[in-house]
Amino acid sequence: SAECISAFPCTDDTGSMRLHYVGITQEGDRLLLLEEGRSEDLTTRRLAQQLGLTPREGEVLTWLCGGKTNRDIAQILGMSPRTVNKHLERIYQKLGIETRSSAVAIALRTISAPTLAT
Repeated sequence: SAECISAFPCTDDTGSMRLHYVGITQEGDRLLLLEEGRSEDLTTRRLAQQLGLTPREGEVLTWLCGGKTNRDIAQILGMSPRTVNKHLERIYQKLGIETRSSAVAIALRTISAPTLAT
């Protein structure tokens, strides 16, 4: 499987990119993959990882931080509003909170916290 070379991230006005080591060819050449990603994708992954959420819960929380309603989130992510509500219930449970405002506050603190380079 590919390993992320976390020492080589870069960002520009259009988003960010990550360099991944793919492997070595039969000829001995090293294969690298430059992956372009939107900053929202990185935010979602960071929320999921640091808060112990599933990737889908991270997506829901990211859109919640953007001020979207359950109906909006459902439409954006291609699910029912009831499914969004279930994701939010699990997010609240995992974070030990009870309200949307608390979830957003925790998410914004997580997003704005500096990350440690590995």
